[in-house]
Amino acid sequence: MCGLAGFYTNIANSNYTNILKSMIDAIHHRGPDSEDIHVFSNSNNGIVGLGHKRLSIIDLSVKGKQPMTSVSGKTTIVFNGEIYNYQPLRVELESEGWQFRTNTDTEVILNLYEKYGEDCLQYLNGMFAFAIYDREKEQLFIARDRLGIRPLFYMYEPGSTFVFASEIKSIFQFPGIHKSVNNSALIDYTRNRYVSNPETIYKGMMKLEPGSFLLYKQGQLTKKKYWDITNFEKRNLSFSDAQMELDQLMQDSIRLRMISDVPVGAYLSGGLDSSLIVAMMAQNSSKPIKTFSVGLENSQYNELGYAKSVADMFKTDHHEFVISPKDFRDSLYQVVHFRDAPSSETADIPMLLMSRQAKKEVSVVLTGEGCDELFGGYPKYAYDQLTDTAWGKIVFNNRLISKMVNSLPYSFRKAKLAYNSLSIQDDVKRYRNWFASFSESQADSLLSDEFKNQYLSDASARFPVINGVTNLDKMQYYDMKFWLTDNLLERGDRTMMAASIEGRLPFLDYRLAEFAFRIKESYKINGFNRKYIVKKVAEKYLPNHIINRKKIGFYMPIADWFRNEMKDFVTDHLLSSTFFNRGIFNKKKVEEMVKAHINGVTNHEKEIWMLLNLEIWFRSSVDRR
Repeated sequence: MCGLAGFYTNIANSNYTNILKSMIDAIHHRGPDSEDIHVFSNSNNGIVGLGHKRLSIIDLSVKGKQPMTSVSGKTTIVFNGEIYNYQPLRVELESEGWQFRTNTDTEVILNLYEKYGEDCLQYLNGMFAFAIYDREKEQLFIARDRLGIRPLFYMYEPGSTFVFASEIKSIFQFPGIHKSVNNSALIDYTRNRYVSNPETIYKGMMKLEPGSFLLYKQGQLTKKKYWDITNFEKRNLSFSDAQMELDQLMQDSIRLRMISDVPVGAYLSGGLDSSLIVAMMAQNSSKPIKTFSVGLENSQYNELGYAKSVADMFKTDHHEFVISPKDFRDSLYQVVHFRDAPSSETADIPMLLMSRQAKKEVSVVLTGEGCDELFGGYPKYAYDQLTDTAWGKIVFNNRLISKMVNSLPYSFRKAKLAYNSLSIQDDVKRYRNWFASFSESQADSLLSDEFKNQYLSDASARFPVINGVTNLDKMQYYDMKFWLTDNLLERGDRTMMAASIEGRLPFLDYRLAEFAFRIKESYKINGFNRKYIVKKVAEKYLPNHIINRKKIGFYMPIADWFRNEMKDFVTDHLLSSTFFNRGIFNKKKVEEMVKAHINGVTNHEKEIWMLLNLEIWFRSSVDRR
């Protein structure tokens, strides 16, 4: 895993070497092992810069340093990620006469590009973001992996300049690029806790979408999609055959992700997904797997006991870390800095702190992200099917029932969320609402009238087109494209790379994604039994009390902390003149909400979390231009 940055411009500047150096220095944490930069010009008076920060994982020698130029001298690459199938690809290329000077997967990409051009992407199984400068075509070719595991941001001034990097903070080092708020995307954040691709919370700063690539040549930028889930036709597989195929795919995915020239470990929560990964890793290792878990100080919500039981079962070299409310508070500004955006979830902080501890032992960890989205792990996947029933159409459109449900106390918040989500007829709005901190109407009530009048229509026009045949198809597709990519994967990348540690995600092998969307839906959701086929595969490796235990997730008791340990922190940020002078939020509504929470009248932890992180982002980024 690494950090990359670069540009292609026709604006003359004698200082581009120093500019590129400052760009990669801004993301030093992504690759502290080595660095290099190349700046060169072409016949069209274009100036191209490629910079790289390296976290050495494969071929630790200096030969693996980037930017890397091909044996032919035609192409130069900067690459962030891992190509898991690079070894058989290399064997095939060598048999055809292609030459190699390193043992890296980076050089495999270069030779594949010179052989196949843009179609080289069809051969790669991995997580990646890379930029290749083609000297003959005088163009930049930039690509991101199919599921968006590795990030790539860019800013484009038509006809003159294209700037890109692994993190937004790097792009802001380029002269003439200034921080400006994308106000319609800010509304997106208030509703969803993240900004949907291809936009970001900064005006003009874009994300390259998963499964897409860019070509920049002679001042023109072209974007193309090379992969997507488009075939939803269900395969005629028996359940036993599907179970066997999933088992084999998982085993192969984990075997490939254990290839490394540095120590590899795993994050272990004690839940189904991470426990299954550890079980399969143990089968593929002659040494104890290093596992890592995080918990809360003096908390009833700890999952450390479950993780420890799995660690004991597979005799791992297990490490536990405990965090306090002070650790949490003191890390808020750090998390926002590394994310280049407001923090979306409280779990961002334990992920960051655990990664810093894990780095003392390993440089690579396997994690369980993606299983819920692909195999139907969330309760909403089971409940949303009720919208298509005759009974559901009656119950979820009844005003009397709606009034009764919404009058329930906060302790019934999950039931209220479910009812209100199922009452939304528009598919995309319903999918968004299931994971939103609060409904659109609740979020909009916090915004000032002036701000809404100016930007709300732009935000409402940003709903995407969703692929799929059935409701479950469309719901999982939406989550894979947005919730997973823009929230969970961004969190994982930023919090782990902040500690210079590489996260690998076995469930997000693209072959598993294609498999998941083409098996029968009853194999994923069996009645109300979620992730059914994954659980059946897991029976070969894990005991029932791990497979079928209730999913808890990493819960942070911020409702109590906001009333006690973090009370002053909250009021200093959200009841300040600085906050209200931004003109974004309704002062009266925010004051009422914060005071009602602090006084224990109602629970507004989610609203306060959203507003608090937004204000931290303003103070630490936008205000510090």
